Amino acid sequence: MALGYVPLMVLAVLAVVAGARLASTTIDVRSAAAAAARQASLASTPSEARTTGGDAASFTLTGRGLTCQPSTVTVDPGAFVPGGQVSATVTCSVRLEDLYGLGLPGAVTITSTSRQPLDTFRSRALGFANSEASSAANPSRGGL
Repeated sequence: MALGYVPLMVLAVLAVVAGARLASTTIDVRSAAAAAARQASLASTPSEARTTGGDAASFTLTGRGLTCQPSTVTVDPGAFVPGGQVSATVTCSVRLEDLYGLGLPGAVTITSTSRQPLDTFRSRALGFANSEASSAANPSRGGL
Protein backbone atom coordinates (compact mmCIF):
# COMPACT_ATOMS: atom_id res chain seq x y z
CA MET A 1 0.00 0.00 0.00
CA ALA A 2 2.86 2.40 0.76
CA LEU A 3 4.25 1.86 -2.75
CA GLY A 4 0.96 3.10 -4.21
CA TYR A 5 1.35 6.47 -2.49
CA VAL A 6 4.84 7.17 -3.81
CA PRO A 7 3.73 8.07 -7.35
CA LEU A 8 0.95 10.25 -5.94
CA MET A 9 3.39 12.04 -3.65
CA VAL A 10 5.79 12.65 -6.56
CA LEU A 11 2.95 14.12 -8.61
CA ALA A 12 1.88 16.27 -5.66
CA VAL A 13 5.43 17.61 -5.25
CA LEU A 14 5.67 18.35 -8.98
CA ALA A 15 2.33 20.17 -8.84
CA VAL A 16 3.56 22.29 -5.92
CA VAL A 17 6.77 23.11 -7.81
CA ALA A 18 4.75 24.12 -10.90
CA GLY A 19 2.46 26.31 -8.80
CA ALA A 20 5.40 27.94 -7.05
CA ARG A 21 7.11 28.58 -10.39
CA LEU A 22 3.97 30.24 -11.78
CA ALA A 23 3.43 32.33 -8.64
CA SER A 24 7.05 33.44 -8.50
CA THR A 25 7.07 34.41 -12.16
CA THR A 26 3.81 36.33 -11.80
CA ILE A 27 5.34 38.37 -8.98
CA ASP A 28 8.52 38.95 -11.00
CA VAL A 29 6.61 40.05 -14.10
CA ARG A 30 4.46 42.47 -12.11
CA SER A 31 7.56 43.90 -10.43
CA ALA A 32 9.32 44.29 -13.77
CA ALA A 33 6.32 46.08 -15.30
CA ALA A 34 6.08 48.43 -12.32
CA ALA A 35 9.81 49.19 -12.43
CA ALA A 36 9.69 49.81 -16.18
CA ALA A 37 6.72 52.19 -15.91
CA ARG A 38 8.30 54.06 -13.00
CA GLN A 39 11.63 54.56 -14.79
CA ALA A 40 9.84 55.55 -17.99
CA SER A 41 7.82 58.18 -16.11
CA LEU A 42 11.05 59.82 -14.92
CA ALA A 43 12.53 60.14 -18.42
CA SER A 44 12.82 63.42 -20.33
CA THR A 45 11.80 62.20 -23.80
CA PRO A 46 9.65 59.39 -25.20
CA SER A 47 12.69 57.59 -26.65
CA GLU A 48 14.50 57.83 -23.31
CA ALA A 49 11.34 56.49 -21.64
CA ARG A 50 11.37 53.43 -23.88
CA THR A 51 15.06 52.81 -23.27
CA THR A 52 15.12 53.32 -19.50
CA GLY A 53 11.86 51.42 -19.03
CA GLY A 54 13.16 48.45 -20.99
CA ASP A 55 16.44 48.52 -19.06
CA ALA A 56 14.62 48.60 -15.72
CA ALA A 57 12.45 45.62 -16.64
CA SER A 58 15.44 43.65 -17.92
CA PHE A 59 17.36 44.39 -14.73
CA THR A 60 14.41 43.22 -12.62
CA LEU A 61 14.16 39.96 -14.58
CA THR A 62 17.92 39.28 -14.52
CA GLY A 63 18.64 35.80 -13.22
CA ARG A 64 15.17 34.48 -13.96
CA GLY A 65 16.24 32.38 -16.97
CA LEU A 66 14.66 29.15 -15.73
CA THR A 67 11.23 30.61 -15.12
CA CYS A 68 11.09 33.58 -17.46
CA GLN A 69 12.44 32.79 -20.89
CA PRO A 70 11.89 34.58 -23.26
CA SER A 71 10.50 37.90 -22.11
CA THR A 72 9.38 41.00 -23.96
CA VAL A 73 9.01 44.55 -22.68
CA THR A 74 6.89 47.20 -24.36
CA VAL A 75 6.94 50.76 -23.06
CA ASP A 76 4.23 53.08 -24.37
CA PRO A 77 5.02 56.72 -23.54
CA GLY A 78 1.64 57.85 -24.87
CA ALA A 79 1.47 61.56 -25.66
CA PHE A 80 4.26 62.14 -23.08
CA VAL A 81 2.85 65.44 -21.82
CA PRO A 82 2.73 66.69 -18.21
CA GLY A 83 -0.16 64.99 -16.47
CA GLY A 84 -0.21 62.15 -19.01
CA GLN A 85 0.49 58.49 -18.44
CA VAL A 86 3.18 56.08 -19.46
CA SER A 87 2.57 52.34 -19.48
CA ALA A 88 4.82 49.30 -19.57
CA THR A 89 3.83 45.77 -20.50
CA VAL A 90 6.02 42.78 -19.69
CA THR A 91 5.30 39.37 -21.19
CA CYS A 92 7.12 36.28 -20.02
CA SER A 93 6.99 32.58 -20.87
CA VAL A 94 7.21 30.15 -17.96
CA ARG A 95 8.72 26.81 -18.89
CA LEU A 96 6.93 23.79 -17.45
CA GLU A 97 7.99 21.02 -19.81
CA ASP A 98 10.80 19.97 -17.48
CA LEU A 99 8.24 18.89 -14.86
CA TYR A 100 7.66 15.41 -16.26
CA GLY A 101 4.62 13.44 -15.26
CA LEU A 102 2.16 16.28 -14.83
CA GLY A 103 1.12 16.59 -18.46
CA LEU A 104 1.47 20.36 -18.33
CA PRO A 105 2.00 22.36 -21.51
CA GLY A 106 5.53 23.35 -22.54
CA ALA A 107 5.13 26.96 -21.45
CA VAL A 108 2.60 29.34 -19.97
CA THR A 109 2.63 33.03 -20.90
CA ILE A 110 2.23 35.62 -18.15
CA THR A 111 1.61 39.29 -18.97
CA SER A 112 1.45 42.33 -16.72
CA THR A 113 0.87 46.01 -17.49
CA SER A 114 1.67 48.89 -15.18
CA ARG A 115 0.90 52.59 -15.60
CA GLN A 116 2.54 55.62 -14.03
CA PRO A 117 1.48 59.26 -14.25
CA LEU A 118 3.83 61.88 -15.61
CA ASP A 119 4.55 64.79 -13.29
CA THR A 120 2.27 67.74 -14.06
CA PHE A 121 5.05 70.23 -13.30
CA ARG A 122 7.82 68.43 -15.20
CA SER A 123 8.55 71.02 -17.89
CA ARG A 124 7.42 74.35 -16.51
CA ALA A 125 10.11 77.01 -16.72
CA LEU A 126 10.44 79.54 -13.93
CA GLY A 127 11.29 82.33 -16.35
CA PHE A 128 14.74 83.24 -15.03
CA ALA A 129 18.27 81.85 -15.07
CA ASN A 130 19.70 79.58 -12.36
CA SER A 131 21.85 82.38 -10.92
CA GLU A 132 18.77 84.56 -10.59
CA ALA A 133 16.86 81.66 -9.04
CA SER A 134 19.46 81.21 -6.30
CA SER A 135 19.51 84.93 -5.49
CA ALA A 136 15.70 85.07 -5.48
CA ALA A 137 15.53 82.07 -3.15
CA ASN A 138 18.17 83.51 -0.80
CA PRO A 139 18.33 87.33 -1.05
CA SER A 140 21.13 87.61 1.53
CA ARG A 141 23.58 85.66 -0.69
CA GLY A 142 23.03 87.08 -4.15
CA GLY A 143 22.51 90.32 -5.95
CA LEU A 144 25.32 92.34 -4.35
